[in-house]
This record gives sequence, C-alpha cells and structure tokens, in this order.
Amino acid sequence: METFGTEKRGGYGEIMKLIKELLRIYKIPLLVSITLGVVIVALAVLKNPMDILAVFLASAIGTVFLDLDYFIYAYVTDVGKDFSKTLRGYIKYRDFSNAFSYIWYHREDIKEKTLESVLFQVVIGAFSVFMIFAPLNYFIKALILSIYVNSLYRLAERYFKGNIDGWFWVLKEKPSKKEVKIYLIASTLIFLVAIQFL
Repeated sequence: METFGTEKRGGYGEIMKLIKELLRIYKIPLLVSITLGVVIVALAVLKNPMDILAVFLASAIGTVFLDLDYFIYAYVTDVGKDFSKTLRGYIKYRDFSNAFSYIWYHREDIKEKTLESVLFQVVIGAFSVFMIFAPLNYFIKALILSIYVNSLYRLAERYFKGNIDGWFWVLKEKPSKKEVKIYLIASTLIFLVAIQFL
C-alpha cells in the first residue's frame, strides 16, 4: 500500500501537474468531448458566449464522469480494499494528480463498476431520448450527451480489446461479440438521433 506525506498539497504547481495528468490520461476522450461541444454549438447555432462556455464545460465534465465509479468504490461499496484505502489517502492529502494516475493504472482491478456498465448506459441513453422532448438548458443537454458518448467510447474500446464481460456484469448470460456489436451500433444510432434535436 502507498504511503503519504503529512503536508497538505496545493498551489499553482499542483494544479498544473493535475492538468497535465488529466490531459495525458484523457486525451482521446477529451478530444471526443471537445468535438461533441463543437457539434452542439454548431447544430444549436449558439451565439451567446455563456451558452457556448456552458456546453464546453459540460462536455469536459462528461469526459471524467464515468470515473466517479472509482470514488463510489473507495468511499461507499468497498472501503476496506487496498485500492480504496490508497485512493482515499491521495484525496486526503489533496494529491489529485496521483489519484487520477492511480485510478488509470488500476482501472481494471475493479470488475463490477456501477457507471461503466450496460445498465447505466441504457439509463443515460434513455435520458438522451427524453432530452429530445424536454426543455433543458444547454449545459444539461451537453452533459448528458457527453456522458453518453464517452460511455460509447469506453464500450467500443473494451470491444476492440476483447474485454467486454465487465461491461455486462449485471446480465446473467454474457452477450456474444456479435450481439455486443449490434448493441453498440444501436446505441450509437440513439446518440446520433438525440443530437439532431438540440
């Protein structure tokens, strides 16, 4: 298990270290989210700078949203595990860059995740469809779509690595690779339909 210093961390240097670490870890998901932000701004023909800022902020939050799983695991579901104790130690001493780095290198240690699962993806997909009919502000719309597209990216990543069982842990029978491919295509179509009605 990791050991931690007794001094609290903080300051400009720590913030820059955190930003560098986040950019290293999330470079492709962040690119997906920024692209989504550009598409939302273009399709909704947004001109108000506050709306545009809200869209990009929500898109960025959606990039890291699924990693709340690790904090749920560390603080709620399995607090006694070494992973949980180490992550809580990083957070306690405000060492956020190493916390995200630790999550990145140990992301496969947790098998049954709440947010990185077919159940959550179906829920966020339903929210995306509901959003078509609801008068929500652009921050909420962008956040929902960003979370959804990032969940699609993570599922596609798992699909191409051949590591899909963890995504479907809630199902008694795991789907075949062909069934996952059909599910992924259908989920992508739902996303594409939802984005048309901004």
